[in-house]
This record gives sequence, C-alpha cells and structure tokens, in this order.
Amino acid sequence: MTTAHQVLQVVSGDGDFNEADVRQFVSAAHIDTAGVDYQTIAITGPQSSGKSTLMNALFGTGFTEMDAMKGRNQTTKGIWFAKSTKITEPVTMVMDLEGSDGRERGEDDTSFERQSSLFALAVADILLVNMWAKDIGREAGSGKPLLKTIFQVNLKLFTPAPNRRRTVLLFVFRDMTKTPLQQLKATWEEDLQRMWQSITKPPHYDAYSFSDFFEVQYAALHNFEDREEDFRADVVTLRRRFTAEGDNSLVRVSQDALPGDAFALSLNKVWEVIKSQKDLNLPAHKVMVANIRCGEILNDQLRALQGDQAWTSLTQAAQQHLVPDFGSQASNLLESCLTGYEQEARYFEAGVRQSKQQELHSKLASMVREVFQQQLGHLHKKLLQAFKGDLGGSIMDKTQPFAEAAERWSGQAKQEFTQGTRDHLTVTGVDCEDLIQEGLEALMQEVNAWVQHLRQEKIKEIMTAAEQAMQSQLAGPTIALLDDMPADLWTRLSTRLSSSTAAAAQVLTEGLEGYSVSEHERLQQREELQQSGRHRVESLVQQAADTALSRMKDRFNDVFARDEQHMPRNWSPSANIPAIAQQARQSAARLLAMLAVIRLHSVKGGEDKVERALLSLAGDRRPAQGSGEDDRSSHSAEWDTLAAPQWPGVPEKAMLLSPSRCRALWRQFTSDTNFMVQQAVNTQEANKAASNRLPPLWAMVAMVLLGWNEAMSILTSPLKLVWPLSPNITHCGV
Repeated sequence: MTTAHQVLQVVSGDGDFNEADVRQFVSAAHIDTAGVDYQTIAITGPQSSGKSTLMNALFGTGFTEMDAMKGRNQTTKGIWFAKSTKITEPVTMVMDLEGSDGRERGEDDTSFERQSSLFALAVADILLVNMWAKDIGREAGSGKPLLKTIFQVNLKLFTPAPNRRRTVLLFVFRDMTKTPLQQLKATWEEDLQRMWQSITKPPHYDAYSFSDFFEVQYAALHNFEDREEDFRADVVTLRRRFTAEGDNSLVRVSQDALPGDAFALSLNKVWEVIKSQKDLNLPAHKVMVANIRCGEILNDQLRALQGDQAWTSLTQAAQQHLVPDFGSQASNLLESCLTGYEQEARYFEAGVRQSKQQELHSKLASMVREVFQQQLGHLHKKLLQAFKGDLGGSIMDKTQPFAEAAERWSGQAKQEFTQGTRDHLTVTGVDCEDLIQEGLEALMQEVNAWVQHLRQEKIKEIMTAAEQAMQSQLAGPTIALLDDMPADLWTRLSTRLSSSTAAAAQVLTEGLEGYSVSEHERLQQREELQQSGRHRVESLVQQAADTALSRMKDRFNDVFARDEQHMPRNWSPSANIPAIAQQARQSAARLLAMLAVIRLHSVKGGEDKVERALLSLAGDRRPAQGSGEDDRSSHSAEWDTLAAPQWPGVPEKAMLLSPSRCRALWRQFTSDTNFMVQQAVNTQEANKAASNRLPPLWAMVAMVLLGWNEAMSILTSPLKLVWPLSPNITHCGV
C-alpha cells in the first residue's frame, strides 16, 4: 500500500482479496461515513494503453504508470483502489484494473480478465473503456472481445430486470485523429449493435438491446505525448463531467446504491462470489449485503443501548422501586435507538432494512417488557399495600359495612392500576397490553383473596364470639345438671342446648351484618354453632361418663345411707336393708343408663333397651311395658343386650359406654357397695342385740355393794357433785 497517494491493491494478481487493508482504506478515506454520497469509477482496456496515466490525470491518484523508456510491459497487476483528490463532491473512489490482452498472462488465460471485468461492473457506477481512436472500425484492435465479455457478464449481474440499473459505459477515444468524433461514435455504435446481437443471450433477453442495460457515453482525448497541453485541457473538461454540476454530468442518482459503511463488505462478498465462479446476481448481492450490514447496525444499536448509562440507571432503578416517569424515559431511549438504526440503515435495500428494523423493535420490546414487568410488580405491591391499609382503616373505624368498604377500595385499586400504567409506565411503540392485563388480573386476585381472608377472619372472630357466648351459657348449667343427674337430665340438656344455640345465633346474625353473608352460609354457620354446642355438651357428658363409677357409688350412697328426708339412716331393727339396697342399686343403674348413651336426639327407642338391660343388673326383672313375654324371657333378652358389642338401636357415635364397659363398671360397683351393705347389716344386728340383753345378776349385785357408800354420800350431800369444779371457780375469781 502506497501511503503518499493512498493507493491500495484490493485484489492481487493471484486473485487474493486484501480484506483487512480494504477496511482500513475505506475508513481512512471516510467512505464509511459518506452514506450514499459517493461514486465508484473504474477503467478497463488493453494493457499499456495509458489507463493509469489517465486516472492519475483525471482524479489526482497515484497509480503506477508505465515507463516508456523501459519498454511496453505490464504495469498494473490485479485490481487497485484510490481516492480522488481532485473531486471531493461527491466522494470518488477510483479503480484501476489490470489491462487485457497482456502478454504476461498469455493468449488463453482470460479468466482474470473476465473476473476483473465482472468485479468492475458490479462495483463501479461508471466504467471507462480506454481505447485508441485509430482502432475504431477494426475487428480485433478495438477490444471487441473484451466488450463481448462485458455484455455477457452484465446479464448475470442484473438479471432478470432490464433498466433496473444501467451501468454508464464511458468510451474514451485516445489519440484523436482528424476523423470527427460524431463519425467515430456512429461507427462504434453500429459495432456495438452487431456485438450485442452476436453474443449468446437467454431467450427472454432477445427483445432487449444493449441500451436497456448500458448507458453509453463518449469522450475524446488528444495524444498525451505529442500534445500534452491539449491532453490535459481535455482531462479538465472530462473531470467536470464526474461532478453533479458539470456539463453533461455522468453522476447518476441510484435508489440501489449501498451506503459507504457497507462498501468494504460488498467488495469482499462480490469477489468471493466471482472467484468461486458462481453466477453473481447484483440485486441478490445487495440484499445479502443489506442483511449483513443491517444486522450489524442492529447489534450495534442494541449494544449501544445496553451500554447507555441512562438505560443502565433506568433498569437498576426499575428493579428496586417504581419509577414515576418510566414510560417516558424508556420511550425516549427506544426512539433514540430506532432513530440511530434508521439513520445508519436508510440506504440499504428497503425490504431488508424494514425487516431488520422490525427485528430490532422486537428485541427492544423484549428488553423493555422485562423491565416493564418489574415495574408492574412494584405498582402491584404498592397498590396492594395501600388497599390493605385503606380496607383495614375502614374496618377499624366502622365507617361503612365491610362489603361496601371492600368494593370501594378494590375498585380504587383497579382504577389506580389502570391509570398508573397508562400515565407512567406505557412505552410508546411497545405493546404491553397482555402484561398489563395479566398484572391487573394478578392484582385483583390478591385483592379479592385479601378481602376473602379478612372476611373469613372477621366471620371467624364473630363465630368465636358467638361460640364463646354459647359455651358460657352451656358449661355451667350442664355441669350442674351432670352433678345432680336428675331423671329428666337429657330433656333439660336438650332445652339448654337449644336456648344457648338460639342466643348464639342471634349474636352471630348481628355480628355478620354488612358482610354479605348468603342464606346458605348463614344456615351453615348456625349448623356449625349447633354442632359446636352439641360437641361441648357431649364432651362434658363424656367426662361424666368417664367418672361413672364414682357417680354410681355417690348415687348409691345418697339413696342407701340417707332416708327420704336426706337424714342418715340409723339402721334400726325395723329397717329393710335388702329393699333399700335394691332401691339404691336401681337408682345407680338408672344413672349409669343416662351416662351410657347420648340422648340429645332420638335413637329410635334404643334408650329404653339400655335402661332395662342395666336395671336387670340391679335385680329389676320387670318386663318391657306392653310386652306379653314372661319374666324369664325378658331377663334372657336383657342379658343378650348386655352381651352385645354395642347397644341395639343406638348409633355408635351416640354410645358413651359400651355394654361390656357397663358390665365391668357394675361388677366394680357391686364389689364396692356390698361392703357398705354388709356394714349396714352388721350395724342393724348390733342394734338388735343391744336392745334385747340385761347385765348378769352377779354384775348387778357387785354394782350395788361396791357403789352403796358413794351413792349414799351423794344423796346426803348433793354439793359434792360440784366440788371437783371449786378450784376452777376460785381461779376464775382471783
């Protein structure tokens, strides 16, 4: 690479593309920042025809020129690039090709000639064809084989649409003679028509002429060596045509032009296709380049956004708390990113550019949606906390019924969520409606769940208060009844349970006002109250049943040891101890029967069977009322009842003491009370013996003889009865 004139060998003579240096060259020449405001001019023609000399004179480049003193040989090898120093507007890139028909490559080696021509056609906006004026009209000397090659490869470049892009072919007639230029042009155009007709074309191109694919222009120059001043004057005139303001300007505005930042990439890809001997379709190539460059621009914009301090600060803040103006900040950043993409990609193929723009927008939307969802989470949390506080305050203040307060504050939470997302979180161009809807649904689910939680808690508190009121009315009276064990125990317990349940239901009804409790829920709650009361009564009865033995003995003792006036019996000889004992045992048996089965609800006559069976243990042999059976059969049935695993006709859940348990209790009871009965019998026998016996005769004689003197002394002096008390009386006087 020659730094003096910024000349670069793009493709070596061996066909190697200099990718690294091309990128540096494009950047140093500021092509990458020129947008589409640049042009590429190439020159082709026979070897040693003065191509490099002409380009250097026209554009101020530094291509190596042939030294005539050293002979006519190959000077330019490969493909070279330089930037014009004499044309600054538009930026002009100049391409110098290796000459055709050179002896160094030989007659048969035309592959590089074909490749370089194809490369020049694909890259250049203007292709100069350098030829001598004296060769016009000749068959071989005018370079017709090269032109045929240009015609053929051009069809591969621009298929299948003629007139889509026409390459400007500027035929430069060197070393003008006396023959007028118009005459040369007429002759040459006839040759061009014959050459176009002679080349092999696809059938669908037969109807087209070469002018449908090429714009033909002409220029004439005097001999450089013989008339140098005229030559340079001609060059100045020709140079003006490469500017937009010049007469007969060759500058063309193309909608298909690639921007400068894709220039190096395009050169590389074009040469790769040409060298691999594949057909080069220039529109497809531009789409390929656009795909690559627009993809690079897309990624550059994404990286720039991700590295932007404003975006980083926004995302970090969004993770920690609710950002008040998140929507506007994110919208500005996205707009800046998309605008940057549009500015850099605006010159690329429209379909590719728009497709990549949509891809960029989709990726930006994904980035924003992730942060947007975090913001929705913070908004959700904020509104849920506010809702809980507002609803809790209304409940504590009791300013309005619970259901009305819940509806009011839940509606406000929904409204604030919708308004908050619209006013502060909405990002322009990013569809987050699905996230907003999901967020709103999640918020309302938690709001409703909290309402139900509070409602259940309050209902639970009211139920607890009602149950406590019921328990306070049940516990004391129930325990008192169980202590007394009256004959109508279960009737009185049922009455007490019903009245307590009714009072608790009233407390519940008053407490649930404003909680929108349905009739079904009310019935269910009353049922729960009734079940709670029943359970409490049954629990107390179960505790009493667990102490049935001591209660039976107490009942036996009350009946056996005390008379009808509740005075202790003295067991006189006239007392009928067996009958009293039988009565006491029957009373104990009835008590056991009351504790054996729960009788809050009817058990279909099972209670009578239980009582009869247990009375039979106490020796009560009375048959069932209304029964025609004799005593023996009744006794057998009762024993069958006591031998059963459970009481007939009594549900298992209503059984407190099983038949076997009752038998065991009765055996223990009988064992414990028999001693009491035996003591009563012994006492009665002792009383009988005491009333039927006098002291022996010898005892009465002894008492008279031994106690005579004392008796007479007392009879004669009665004061002797109080004499033993005199010291105590004296002491008290002192």
